[in-house]
Amino acid sequence: MMQMIRGERSWKTCRSRRADCSGKQMGFSLMEMLIVVAIVGVVMAGLFRIIALMQRTSTSEQVKLDLTQQAREFIDQLSHDLRSAGYPNVRNMSQGSVDAAGNLLTYPATPENAVGLIYVNYNQLWFAGNVDGTAQLDGSGNPNGTANVKIIKYDLVQTGTNCPCLRRSEYIRSSYLDPVSDAQNTTTPDQLEIQGVQNGHGWNDAIFTAYDPTTQSAITQAIDFTSTASIIAKVNSLRVVMAVQSPYKDGTGAYPVTQVVSTIALSNCSEAHGSTRNSFSC
Repeated sequence: MMQMIRGERSWKTCRSRRADCSGKQMGFSLMEMLIVVAIVGVVMAGLFRIIALMQRTSTSEQVKLDLTQQAREFIDQLSHDLRSAGYPNVRNMSQGSVDAAGNLLTYPATPENAVGLIYVNYNQLWFAGNVDGTAQLDGSGNPNGTANVKIIKYDLVQTGTNCPCLRRSEYIRSSYLDPVSDAQNTTTPDQLEIQGVQNGHGWNDAIFTAYDPTTQSAITQAIDFTSTASIIAKVNSLRVVMAVQSPYKDGTGAYPVTQVVSTIALSNCSEAHGSTRNSFSC
């Protein structure tokens, strides 16, 4: 009798320890497996949500970074151009010197004369300068000591592929014209542009802003070499603001917009006051 009781207790002990009496290990029950699978599923779902959020954030930041870099490179190009505006001017030329056609080099219409700022509006900027350091060549193909003065134009174009766009164009001065007329008559194709520009619709969101150094205030009117000579001749710095929208969506499904701001000091001011060495007002 005692032996039977001992055997029954041993059998119960085996079952309580998840082992049969033959020494083989018993498996998990179906309910236990389902619970484990459910817990693992919840954990993995949380991890996948975190990974997806990180990917969206990374995509958004990359789109914004690319957009900012493109806008900054365009502003850098504009800054480089403006620092060459107004060179060479009448101060770099000998009194009475003339070009091949007998025109005075100190006259603003002379193609070899870089007159500096020509026209400034809230979405347009025109100026002249030797921006690439090249010189004219003589009949033998050698530099003749005269710089290649170019007219550089930055214009906001509202319509077109991926526009509104801010476009840059340039061409060598060759016509003996008033600087404003010379800049207006060009049909040179654009060489560079940045797409998706969102501002430049008026003075309240101007791309280009000139400042009057005597009053330190913004000039909120279009100024040019011919009709507002006394105003444009004083300008010695420009503020450039570009708000650019990416053509690609970020991780949130929106088109990100970045804004780049730069203030550029002019090395040479405009010759709009006249053609003498002492006519500059800055």
